[in-house]
Amino acid sequence: MHWDLFLIIYNILVALNVENSIITFCFDIISNKLQINNKFPFIIFDKSSDNINMNIAFCDDEKATLENLIKLTKDIIAKYDNYNFEFNFFAYTSPLELLKAHSNSPFDVVFLDIDMPEINGLNVGDKLYTKNESIIIFYVTSYTEFIGESIKHRVYRFIKKGDEKALTEGIQAMLEDFATLHQRYVYKYKGQYYSIVLNRIFYCESKGHNIKIVTDNDIFTQRILIKNLIKELPPVFCRCHSGYIVNLRKIRDIERNKITLINGVEIPMSAKYSTEVIIKFTTYF
Repeated sequence: MHWDLFLIIYNILVALNVENSIITFCFDIISNKLQINNKFPFIIFDKSSDNINMNIAFCDDEKATLENLIKLTKDIIAKYDNYNFEFNFFAYTSPLELLKAHSNSPFDVVFLDIDMPEINGLNVGDKLYTKNESIIIFYVTSYTEFIGESIKHRVYRFIKKGDEKALTEGIQAMLEDFATLHQRYVYKYKGQYYSIVLNRIFYCESKGHNIKIVTDNDIFTQRILIKNLIKELPPVFCRCHSGYIVNLRKIRDIERNKITLINGVEIPMSAKYSTEVIIKFTTYF
């Protein structure tokens, strides 16, 4: 009960854009009063905005297949959505129309057939990523021969048409992963509280007993061992080196001993962790 109250107060402060110094003062009083200092660090779902929209597009040149997939997806979402997202659904039988719509207003999730007459679905997916680096793409097809080719592209899930079990598991994972775009990592360092949007983090670097958390435009410091930090973070983060953790969403390219991020920064990757990084990046994101 005390912890729930703390989270409610936190969300109110964030929604009001309260300065960090005031948040620190309030947190000190609340955490000491409620005796919850041992809860730090923690991940919190950011409810500072009333509605978080998820725009989902479907593209298949077979209309009956398209309608069936949309119905199944809606049913699964209704059962497993624990975050009360606002869902908007869009249907296309032409990949070119999908790309046009995406260029005007990027989608968050796309269910995409691979074998289409106008353009290969895998090539469509590559174009979708250029507009939204965090997009989640499901490739849905009847032809298993595309699986090998799809490894060359960024694939969130490869689902065979009619496989409801795989679709359900994929959507469950998608809901959790989309939530990380709206989660914050909250911790205390040298008497101050810090709250970082998880999706802004590019990588974390170990510096002795401290961690340097590098975001798109800032650097934060936390006193924690890297082996403990990785346990606190969601699966979108992966250990790539004894001294580094990388956000899989921020990877542009992987080479033998280094990772290039989407902002051009390069970080090391050791042989010990390379297999895990490559598998997660190519089959999960």
